[in-house]
Amino acid sequence: MDEPKRRFGFIPLLLILTAIPASTLAQKVRAGGPIIDMHVHATFTERRAPVAICPGNQPLIYPAVDPVQAKKDAPVVICDQPILSPTRRVEFESSTIAELRRNGVRRAVLLGRLNDLPRWQMSAPGLFISASVPRAFTAATIAEFEAQLVTGKVRVIGELGPQYEGIRADDPAIDELWTLAERYDVPVGIHLGEGVTITAEEARQNRYQVALTSPFQLEPVLRKYPRLRIYVMHSAAPLIDQMVAMLFTYPGLYVDVAANDWNVPRAQFYDQLKRMIDAGFSRRILFGSDQTLWPQAIGLAIETIEQAPFLSAAQKRDILYNNAARFLRLTDAEIASDHAPLVLQRQRAEPKPRPK
Repeated sequence: MDEPKRRFGFIPLLLILTAIPASTLAQKVRAGGPIIDMHVHATFTERRAPVAICPGNQPLIYPAVDPVQAKKDAPVVICDQPILSPTRRVEFESSTIAELRRNGVRRAVLLGRLNDLPRWQMSAPGLFISASVPRAFTAATIAEFEAQLVTGKVRVIGELGPQYEGIRADDPAIDELWTLAERYDVPVGIHLGEGVTITAEEARQNRYQVALTSPFQLEPVLRKYPRLRIYVMHSAAPLIDQMVAMLFTYPGLYVDVAANDWNVPRAQFYDQLKRMIDAGFSRRILFGSDQTLWPQAIGLAIETIEQAPFLSAAQKRDILYNNAARFLRLTDAEIASDHAPLVLQRQRAEPKPRPK
Protein backbone atom coordinates (compact mmCIF):
# COMPACT_ATOMS: atom_id res chain seq x y z
CA MET A 1 0.00 0.00 0.00
CA ASP A 2 2.50 2.61 1.16
CA GLU A 3 5.58 0.74 -0.04
CA PRO A 4 7.54 2.33 -2.90
CA LYS A 5 6.32 1.36 -6.35
CA ARG A 6 8.56 -1.05 -8.25
CA ARG A 7 8.46 -1.60 -11.96
CA PHE A 8 6.10 -4.53 -12.48
CA GLY A 9 5.97 -5.04 -8.71
CA PHE A 10 2.72 -5.59 -6.88
CA ILE A 11 0.88 -2.90 -4.95
CA PRO A 12 -1.15 -5.07 -2.57
CA LEU A 13 -4.91 -5.38 -2.37
CA LEU A 14 -6.58 -3.70 0.59
CA LEU A 15 -6.85 -6.40 3.21
CA ILE A 16 -7.56 -6.25 6.92
CA LEU A 17 -7.15 -7.70 10.38
CA THR A 18 -5.59 -6.93 13.70
CA ALA A 19 -2.28 -8.50 14.61
CA ILE A 20 -2.10 -10.94 17.52
CA PRO A 21 0.91 -10.70 19.83
CA ALA A 22 3.15 -13.76 19.74
CA SER A 23 2.50 -14.28 23.46
CA THR A 24 -1.07 -15.38 22.71
CA LEU A 25 0.04 -18.52 20.83
CA ALA A 26 -2.01 -21.58 21.75
CA GLN A 27 -0.29 -24.71 22.99
CA LYS A 28 -1.04 -26.58 19.76
CA VAL A 29 -1.37 -25.53 16.16
CA ARG A 30 -4.60 -25.83 14.21
CA ALA A 31 -5.55 -29.46 13.61
CA GLY A 32 -6.11 -30.89 10.14
CA GLY A 33 -2.69 -31.24 8.57
CA PRO A 34 0.09 -28.96 7.32
CA ILE A 35 -0.59 -25.92 5.15
CA ILE A 36 1.44 -24.09 2.51
CA ASP A 37 0.64 -20.39 2.11
CA MET A 38 1.66 -19.31 -1.40
CA HIS A 39 1.14 -15.59 -0.82
CA VAL A 40 2.54 -13.66 2.18
CA HIS A 41 3.97 -10.14 1.95
CA ALA A 42 7.11 -9.04 3.80
CA THR A 43 7.19 -5.28 3.26
CA PHE A 44 5.54 -3.06 5.86
CA THR A 45 5.50 0.71 6.28
CA GLU A 46 5.06 2.00 9.80
CA ARG A 47 2.24 4.46 10.39
CA ARG A 48 0.79 6.53 13.20
CA ALA A 49 -2.70 5.05 13.00
CA PRO A 50 -3.89 1.55 12.08
CA VAL A 51 -5.56 0.84 8.73
CA ALA A 52 -9.14 -0.42 8.90
CA ILE A 53 -11.11 -2.38 6.34
CA CYS A 54 -13.80 -5.09 6.22
CA PRO A 55 -13.43 -8.89 5.97
CA GLY A 56 -15.80 -10.99 3.90
CA ASN A 57 -17.25 -13.05 6.74
CA GLN A 58 -19.88 -10.36 7.37
CA PRO A 59 -22.23 -8.34 5.17
CA LEU A 60 -20.31 -5.81 3.09
CA ILE A 61 -21.56 -2.75 1.22
CA TYR A 62 -19.66 -1.10 -1.62
CA PRO A 63 -21.07 2.45 -1.58
CA ALA A 64 -21.81 4.62 -4.59
CA VAL A 65 -19.49 7.62 -4.72
CA ASP A 66 -20.28 10.81 -6.60
CA PRO A 67 -17.18 11.41 -8.77
CA VAL A 68 -17.54 15.16 -8.39
CA GLN A 69 -17.48 14.96 -4.61
CA ALA A 70 -15.14 11.98 -4.27
CA LYS A 71 -12.20 12.31 -1.91
CA LYS A 72 -9.17 10.07 -1.87
CA ASP A 73 -10.06 8.81 1.61
CA ALA A 74 -13.70 8.04 0.76
CA PRO A 75 -14.71 4.62 2.14
CA VAL A 76 -14.77 1.90 -0.51
CA VAL A 77 -16.26 -0.80 1.73
CA ILE A 78 -18.63 -0.48 4.68
CA CYS A 79 -19.27 -3.12 7.35
CA ASP A 80 -20.37 -3.30 10.98
CA GLN A 81 -17.07 -4.58 12.32
CA PRO A 82 -14.00 -3.27 10.48
CA ILE A 83 -10.64 -4.48 11.76
CA LEU A 84 -7.31 -2.77 12.22
CA SER A 85 -3.73 -3.32 11.13
CA PRO A 86 -0.68 -3.08 13.38
CA THR A 87 1.27 0.14 13.18
CA ARG A 88 4.84 -1.04 13.93
CA ARG A 89 7.05 -3.27 11.81
CA VAL A 90 8.25 -5.41 14.72
CA GLU A 91 4.68 -6.19 15.75
CA PHE A 92 3.68 -6.90 12.15
CA GLU A 93 6.52 -9.36 11.57
CA SER A 94 6.28 -11.20 14.89
CA SER A 95 2.50 -11.48 14.68
CA THR A 96 2.64 -12.74 11.09
CA ILE A 97 5.08 -15.49 12.04
CA ALA A 98 2.99 -16.38 15.09
CA GLU A 99 -0.20 -16.61 13.03
CA LEU A 100 1.45 -18.76 10.39
CA ARG A 101 2.69 -21.20 13.01
CA ARG A 102 -0.50 -21.21 15.06
CA ASN A 103 -2.50 -22.05 11.96
CA GLY A 104 -0.28 -24.93 10.93
CA VAL A 105 1.45 -23.24 8.00
CA ARG A 106 4.70 -25.14 7.51
CA ARG A 107 5.93 -23.22 4.44
CA ALA A 108 5.05 -19.75 3.14
CA VAL A 109 6.09 -17.99 -0.05
CA LEU A 110 7.33 -14.63 1.22
CA LEU A 111 7.04 -11.81 -1.31
CA GLY A 112 9.18 -8.75 -0.79
CA ARG A 113 12.20 -6.64 -1.48
CA LEU A 114 15.54 -8.43 -1.40
CA ASN A 115 16.74 -6.48 1.65
CA ASP A 116 13.62 -7.42 3.67
CA LEU A 117 13.70 -11.20 3.13
CA PRO A 118 16.84 -12.23 5.12
CA ARG A 119 15.45 -10.70 8.33
CA TRP A 120 12.32 -12.84 8.08
CA GLN A 121 14.36 -15.95 7.28
CA MET A 122 16.46 -15.44 10.40
CA SER A 123 13.37 -14.92 12.56
CA ALA A 124 11.72 -18.16 11.39
CA PRO A 125 14.29 -20.58 9.90
CA GLY A 126 12.78 -23.03 7.44
CA LEU A 127 9.38 -21.37 7.28
CA PHE A 128 9.77 -19.04 4.32
CA ILE A 129 10.40 -19.51 0.60
CA SER A 130 11.82 -16.23 -0.69
CA ALA A 131 10.13 -14.50 -3.62
CA SER A 132 10.89 -11.20 -5.29
CA VAL A 133 10.92 -9.30 -8.60
CA PRO A 134 13.62 -7.09 -10.18
CA ARG A 135 13.73 -3.46 -9.07
CA ALA A 136 13.67 -2.41 -12.72
CA PHE A 137 14.35 -3.92 -16.12
CA THR A 138 17.78 -2.49 -16.86
CA ALA A 139 20.73 -4.71 -17.75
CA ALA A 140 22.25 -4.13 -14.30
CA THR A 141 19.13 -4.98 -12.29
CA ILE A 142 18.39 -8.05 -14.40
CA ALA A 143 21.97 -9.30 -13.84
CA GLU A 144 21.64 -8.61 -10.12
CA PHE A 145 18.35 -10.49 -9.98
CA GLU A 146 19.73 -13.42 -11.98
CA ALA A 147 22.49 -13.79 -9.40
CA GLN A 148 19.82 -14.18 -6.71
CA LEU A 149 18.19 -16.97 -8.74
CA VAL A 150 21.51 -18.75 -9.34
CA THR A 151 22.37 -18.78 -5.63
CA GLY A 152 18.86 -19.78 -4.59
CA LYS A 153 18.32 -16.64 -2.55
CA VAL A 154 15.15 -16.12 -4.60
CA ARG A 155 13.18 -19.31 -5.26
CA VAL A 156 9.96 -17.81 -6.65
CA ILE A 157 9.49 -14.79 -8.91
CA GLY A 158 6.65 -12.70 -7.60
CA GLU A 159 4.54 -10.85 -7.16
CA LEU A 160 4.70 -9.80 -10.78
CA GLY A 161 2.20 -7.01 -11.40
CA PRO A 162 2.26 -5.60 -14.94
CA GLN A 163 -1.42 -4.79 -14.54
CA TYR A 164 -0.39 -2.03 -12.11
CA GLU A 165 1.93 -0.55 -14.70
CA GLY A 166 -0.82 -0.52 -17.33
CA ILE A 167 0.83 -3.13 -19.56
CA ARG A 168 0.03 -6.69 -20.58
CA ALA A 169 1.70 -9.83 -19.25
CA ASP A 170 3.03 -10.52 -22.75
CA ASP A 171 4.60 -7.07 -23.14
CA PRO A 172 8.12 -7.36 -24.63
CA ALA A 173 9.49 -5.47 -21.63
CA ILE A 174 8.90 -8.59 -19.49
CA ASP A 175 10.46 -11.09 -21.90
CA GLU A 176 13.76 -11.18 -20.04
CA LEU A 177 12.01 -12.12 -16.83
CA TRP A 178 10.04 -14.94 -18.48
CA THR A 179 13.32 -16.13 -20.02
CA LEU A 180 15.02 -16.23 -16.61
CA ALA A 181 12.07 -18.07 -15.07
CA GLU A 182 12.20 -20.78 -17.71
CA ARG A 183 16.01 -20.98 -17.74
CA TYR A 184 16.27 -21.54 -13.99
CA ASP A 185 12.95 -23.38 -13.63
CA VAL A 186 11.66 -20.87 -11.08
CA PRO A 187 7.89 -20.57 -10.46
CA VAL A 188 6.25 -17.22 -11.19
CA GLY A 189 3.30 -15.71 -9.35
CA ILE A 190 1.50 -13.04 -11.37
CA HIS A 191 -1.26 -10.77 -10.13
CA LEU A 192 -4.43 -10.90 -12.23
CA GLY A 193 -7.73 -9.77 -10.79
CA GLU A 194 -9.20 -7.01 -8.70
CA GLY A 195 -6.58 -4.73 -7.27
CA VAL A 196 -7.43 -1.13 -6.47
CA THR A 197 -10.38 1.22 -6.23
CA ILE A 198 -9.64 4.42 -8.13
CA THR A 199 -11.22 7.71 -7.14
CA ALA A 200 -11.86 10.56 -9.54
CA GLU A 201 -8.69 12.31 -8.37
CA GLU A 202 -6.59 9.23 -9.09
CA ALA A 203 -8.06 8.23 -12.45
CA ARG A 204 -5.50 10.06 -14.59
CA GLN A 205 -2.46 9.14 -12.52
CA ASN A 206 -3.11 5.48 -11.66
CA ARG A 207 -1.83 3.07 -14.31
CA TYR A 208 -3.86 0.09 -13.10
CA GLN A 209 -6.36 -1.20 -15.67
CA VAL A 210 -9.22 -3.61 -15.09
CA ALA A 211 -8.93 -4.71 -18.73
CA LEU A 212 -5.56 -6.25 -17.88
CA THR A 213 -7.22 -8.64 -15.44
CA SER A 214 -7.86 -11.15 -18.23
CA PRO A 215 -5.87 -14.41 -18.00
CA PHE A 216 -6.10 -14.68 -21.80
CA GLN A 217 -3.06 -12.38 -22.03
CA LEU A 218 -0.99 -15.25 -20.62
CA GLU A 219 -1.61 -17.40 -23.69
CA PRO A 220 1.18 -15.85 -25.82
CA VAL A 221 3.53 -16.20 -22.83
CA LEU A 222 2.77 -19.89 -22.33
CA ARG A 223 3.21 -20.60 -26.02
CA LYS A 224 6.52 -18.75 -26.19
CA TYR A 225 7.81 -20.22 -22.90
CA PRO A 226 6.07 -23.61 -22.65
CA ARG A 227 8.14 -24.86 -19.70
CA LEU A 228 7.08 -22.05 -17.36
CA ARG A 229 5.51 -22.78 -14.00
CA ILE A 230 2.98 -19.99 -13.47
CA TYR A 231 0.37 -19.52 -10.78
CA VAL A 232 -2.22 -16.81 -11.34
CA MET A 233 -2.74 -14.96 -8.11
CA HIS A 234 -6.33 -14.32 -7.07
CA SER A 235 -7.38 -16.75 -9.85
CA ALA A 236 -7.97 -13.68 -12.05
CA ALA A 237 -11.26 -13.15 -10.23
CA PRO A 238 -13.86 -12.15 -11.14
CA LEU A 239 -13.06 -13.51 -14.62
CA ILE A 240 -13.40 -17.12 -13.51
CA ASP A 241 -14.85 -18.38 -16.80
CA GLN A 242 -11.77 -17.14 -18.66
CA MET A 243 -9.57 -18.71 -15.99
CA VAL A 244 -11.34 -22.06 -16.39
CA ALA A 245 -10.73 -21.93 -20.14
CA MET A 246 -7.01 -21.31 -19.59
CA LEU A 247 -6.73 -24.08 -16.99
CA PHE A 248 -8.37 -26.51 -19.41
CA THR A 249 -6.00 -25.69 -22.28
CA TYR A 250 -2.78 -25.35 -20.27
CA PRO A 251 -2.50 -28.18 -17.70
CA GLY A 252 0.69 -26.75 -16.18
CA LEU A 253 -1.12 -23.58 -15.11
CA TYR A 254 -2.20 -23.13 -11.47
CA VAL A 255 -4.10 -20.45 -9.53
CA ASP A 256 -4.04 -19.21 -5.97
CA VAL A 257 -7.13 -17.92 -4.19
CA ALA A 258 -5.29 -15.42 -2.00
CA ALA A 259 -7.22 -12.40 -0.73
CA ASN A 260 -10.43 -13.61 -2.38
CA ASP A 261 -10.70 -16.30 0.29
CA TRP A 262 -11.29 -13.73 3.02
CA ASN A 263 -11.32 -10.22 1.53
CA VAL A 264 -14.48 -10.37 -0.64
CA PRO A 265 -17.99 -11.41 0.44
CA ARG A 266 -17.81 -15.10 1.27
CA ALA A 267 -20.74 -16.04 -0.98
CA GLN A 268 -18.98 -14.41 -3.92
CA PHE A 269 -15.75 -16.28 -3.22
CA TYR A 270 -17.54 -19.60 -2.78
CA ASP A 271 -19.24 -19.09 -6.14
CA GLN A 272 -15.85 -18.49 -7.78
CA LEU A 273 -14.19 -21.45 -6.06
CA LYS A 274 -17.06 -23.84 -6.75
CA ARG A 275 -17.00 -23.02 -10.45
CA MET A 276 -13.35 -24.07 -10.64
CA ILE A 277 -14.03 -27.17 -8.54
CA ASP A 278 -17.04 -28.15 -10.65
CA ALA A 279 -14.90 -27.72 -13.77
CA GLY A 280 -12.53 -30.37 -12.40
CA PHE A 281 -9.56 -28.25 -11.29
CA SER A 282 -9.39 -29.09 -7.57
CA ARG A 283 -5.75 -30.19 -8.03
CA ARG A 284 -4.61 -26.91 -9.56
CA ILE A 285 -5.84 -24.53 -6.85
CA LEU A 286 -3.33 -23.23 -4.30
CA PHE A 287 -4.07 -21.73 -0.92
CA GLY A 288 -2.80 -18.22 -0.20
CA SER A 289 -3.68 -15.57 2.35
CA ASP A 290 -2.21 -12.46 0.72
CA GLN A 291 -1.23 -11.33 4.21
CA THR A 292 -0.21 -7.75 3.52
CA LEU A 293 -0.92 -5.66 6.61
CA TRP A 294 -3.16 -7.85 8.74
CA PRO A 295 -1.75 -11.08 10.26
CA GLN A 296 -5.13 -12.51 11.28
CA ALA A 297 -6.04 -12.71 7.61
CA ILE A 298 -4.12 -15.98 7.58
CA GLY A 299 -6.47 -17.75 9.97
CA LEU A 300 -9.58 -16.27 8.41
CA ALA A 301 -8.51 -17.39 4.93
CA ILE A 302 -7.86 -20.93 6.15
CA GLU A 303 -11.25 -21.06 7.88
CA THR A 304 -12.94 -20.02 4.65
CA ILE A 305 -11.47 -23.04 2.87
CA GLU A 306 -12.14 -25.42 5.76
CA GLN A 307 -15.77 -24.32 6.04
CA ALA A 308 -16.58 -24.52 2.32
CA PRO A 309 -19.63 -26.85 2.28
CA PHE A 310 -19.01 -28.15 -1.25
CA LEU A 311 -15.39 -29.25 -0.70
CA SER A 312 -14.56 -32.80 0.31
CA ALA A 313 -11.91 -33.45 2.95
CA ALA A 314 -9.53 -34.57 0.19
CA GLN A 315 -10.15 -31.41 -1.84
CA LYS A 316 -9.45 -29.23 1.21
CA ARG A 317 -6.15 -31.04 1.78
CA ASP A 318 -5.24 -30.60 -1.88
CA ILE A 319 -5.92 -26.86 -1.78
CA LEU A 320 -4.27 -26.26 1.58
CA TYR A 321 -1.15 -28.37 1.00
CA ASN A 322 -0.89 -31.12 -1.61
CA ASN A 323 -1.22 -28.96 -4.73
CA ALA A 324 1.44 -26.51 -3.58
CA ALA A 325 3.81 -29.33 -2.62
CA ARG A 326 3.48 -30.69 -6.16
CA PHE A 327 3.76 -27.27 -7.81
CA LEU A 328 6.86 -26.36 -5.78
CA ARG A 329 8.29 -29.85 -6.33
CA LEU A 330 8.96 -30.55 -2.68
CA THR A 331 10.96 -33.68 -2.03
CA ASP A 332 9.60 -36.69 -0.14
CA ALA A 333 11.80 -35.72 2.79
CA GLU A 334 10.43 -32.16 2.82
CA ILE A 335 6.85 -33.41 2.71
CA ALA A 336 7.54 -35.88 5.52
CA SER A 337 9.05 -33.07 7.58
CA ASP A 338 5.99 -30.89 7.02
CA HIS A 339 3.73 -33.69 8.28
CA ALA A 340 5.77 -34.25 11.45
CA PRO A 341 4.00 -33.13 14.65
CA LEU A 342 4.56 -29.51 15.56
CA VAL A 343 3.68 -28.23 19.02
CA LEU A 344 4.22 -24.61 19.93
CA GLN A 345 4.78 -23.77 23.55
CA ARG A 346 3.20 -20.65 24.92
CA GLN A 347 5.78 -17.92 25.18
CA ARG A 348 6.54 -16.80 28.70
CA ALA A 349 6.91 -13.18 29.63
CA GLU A 350 10.35 -12.13 30.79
CA PRO A 351 10.45 -11.84 34.61
CA LYS A 352 10.46 -8.29 35.85
CA PRO A 353 13.40 -7.29 38.06
CA ARG A 354 12.56 -7.02 41.72
CA PRO A 355 12.74 -3.55 43.19
CA LYS A 356 15.74 -3.03 45.40
